[in-house]
Amino acid sequence: MRYPLWAGLALAALCSQPPAQAGKLRTVWEVDLRKMAGAANGLPEFPIFALRFSPDGRKLAVIADVFGAKEDRKSRVLVASLNHPPEKVEQFEIPFGVSENELGRSAELNFGWAPSGDIVYAVGKVIHLRNRTSCDLPDESVFINDDVALSARPAPSYRPTGTPITLYNQNCEERGKWEVPEIWGIDDVSPVRDLISVVRDIIAEQRQERLIVDPLGRKVLQRWPGGPIGDWEFADSGRAVCAGGAVLESNRAPATCRDVDTGRVIRQTRTNGVEPIAAAAHATRVVVSDYRRRKILFDYEYRTVFKGRYVWDFGSGQELARWYPESETYPDVFSPSKQITEPFRFALSPDGQYVAEGGNGKLRLYRIEP
Repeated sequence: MRYPLWAGLALAALCSQPPAQAGKLRTVWEVDLRKMAGAANGLPEFPIFALRFSPDGRKLAVIADVFGAKEDRKSRVLVASLNHPPEKVEQFEIPFGVSENELGRSAELNFGWAPSGDIVYAVGKVIHLRNRTSCDLPDESVFINDDVALSARPAPSYRPTGTPITLYNQNCEERGKWEVPEIWGIDDVSPVRDLISVVRDIIAEQRQERLIVDPLGRKVLQRWPGGPIGDWEFADSGRAVCAGGAVLESNRAPATCRDVDTGRVIRQTRTNGVEPIAAAAHATRVVVSDYRRRKILFDYEYRTVFKGRYVWDFGSGQELARWYPESETYPDVFSPSKQITEPFRFALSPDGQYVAEGGNGKLRLYRIEP
């Protein structure tokens, strides 16, 4: 979840470390990414920061580890085949900058695949897997299709008033610009429909709006009031978007899915479903996180208690599987004397049939068995 510029919010998550419960998730395989990467110059804890299935669901890209000097920190992108337990991974270096945690993403979308599955992009680095070449785009750039990437970055100023959107081809060559008179950030992309999900910051009014935008046609298709809710992620082949609820705002904080073409709410979860979430690109399934708020004794503030994750089908409204993930622990990159402990990162396959989960070098693939 990305909070607006004016918001200051403290979220204290209580995360113990029991083994992952199988429940209705069946383990397909588990591998040791730390061993496969053969990394000798990173953190011994080998934290995993984010995972993404390829568009066809046959590969998985993982961002892990931190290494290098303070002024030039880097992470690793590891790409593994999922047809069987991977015995090796393709490995690439990127600038450190993707760390998806229990608040969701800390910035705009900046990690994903081009639709063909031949390109992975992360923190502005565009990696061509077929020939192992790369080029550089601005951080937080995304691919709309195989030969169109875009960057939406508000002008650097104390009170920006607009967002220049720059279009590039797959070789990072500029191909056009669109000057938007609003402050935009990209939440998600639907290559199936060439659409982007956008958060608009209205700083003067201390509020947000959420938009569905056709960047190639330069049109805003939907617009609804924002609020303290997570990033709207595309699901069901671009026909829907889903977001987590705001657990610190209310005891009831359901996940919500909307119809992209009408903007209407399709369905909400029966229980809390908050950030982080992961939506199936081509199915009506979403993994959401179950957090409950608890009043802090002798204080006006709340803390949160983690109850696990579950797979929810917004088509039927059914909860399909629930589990309590393992947690990983690693030093805070910016305050090494502090330790961070949080549940494993996760991703949901495009067809909604598999969950990938990783932390401290472990990578697991589960099949959802409702």
